[in-house]
Amino acid sequence: MWIQITLGVAALRSAWGLSSATMPVETTSTSDLTGDFLAEAQSYMNMGRHQSAAILAGDALESMLEKLCREFCIALPAKPTVEEMNAKLVHAGVYNNHVEHQVEELRTLWEKANEGLWSEVTKSSVENMMNQIRAFMALHVAEPVAN
Repeated sequence: MWIQITLGVAALRSAWGLSSATMPVETTSTSDLTGDFLAEAQSYMNMGRHQSAAILAGDALESMLEKLCREFCIALPAKPTVEEMNAKLVHAGVYNNHVEHQVEELRTLWEKANEGLWSEVTKSSVENMMNQIRAFMALHVAEPVAN
């Protein structure tokens, strides 16, 4: 089963990378990807595959933090980590230490799912993770305004 999940996640990441590279920047925003990742994570939750959902929810978190860093003109390395982005966003005053701690807990659960530590990734913890990411997104990520 682990191999199937790993292959599925690799295929999803490949698909997301391919679509963002071939589509114009205006039509593929990080906000769209974040929502897509969360929608896909919810689909996996509905299928009873909360481990896969945790991986996709973590991808949504990473995507959302990248968007926030761009919105606040925070310089990032070529391959930023969630830890780096989280620290820089707190340092820039985008959110406080309490939120930083919450993001760190979400990152930890994401890493456990990525590493296959299934006994530490419960269905309820993934549901909570997804709810926290949605709440974070509602508070901190501005949606694009339609023209």
